[in-house]
Amino acid sequence: MDVIAQIITASFTAMFIENILFARALGSSTALIAVKNKQQFVGFSISITYICVFASFISYFIDKAFLKSEFSYLFMPVAYVLAVAVIYIITLVLLWKFLNRIFLAVKKYVHLSTFNCAVLGALFLNSRHSDTLFGYIGFGLGTGVGFIIASYFLSIVYDRLFSEDVPESFRGYPLILIYIGILSMAFYGFLGHQLAL
Repeated sequence: MDVIAQIITASFTAMFIENILFARALGSSTALIAVKNKQQFVGFSISITYICVFASFISYFIDKAFLKSEFSYLFMPVAYVLAVAVIYIITLVLLWKFLNRIFLAVKKYVHLSTFNCAVLGALFLNSRHSDTLFGYIGFGLGTGVGFIIASYFLSIVYDRLFSEDVPESFRGYPLILIYIGILSMAFYGFLGHQLAL
């Protein structure tokens, strides 16, 4: 029962308190790419969640090996990138070998959903917030689900932000960034934080 509580607590922390897009502004370019095409949105979301969970699992052991080191700040980024790269290569080889049809469908966007700030940021945040293996896995799962939630909020209004009703100087990406900022403040207030005056 304690394991389930650790996973749920870490997941909710990653989804709402440390939302990768709204609280840390990591992965915003990937989210914008994901919401452009509604068919790829689900694939992006599943891929990022998958990579975050398995990379968090591996990062637990990396952190146990290197985090106590005096020079951990030098090794951690390289170790995290290598962990993500190994998961990426193994996943692509297994999909290509055994599920070729799925491989052909996901090969367009699996690169973008694997190597981005959201995944690497999740690993760095994980080392600060979790101390057990199940906490790491839960935080990775919560990061992926939090990315799905944030991307869904963007996909709802994406077409409206590019409409002709919006003044040309704000149309598109400027308004998307304003929208992300407003949602970030809403998440910030939802969690009970107050702005410093």
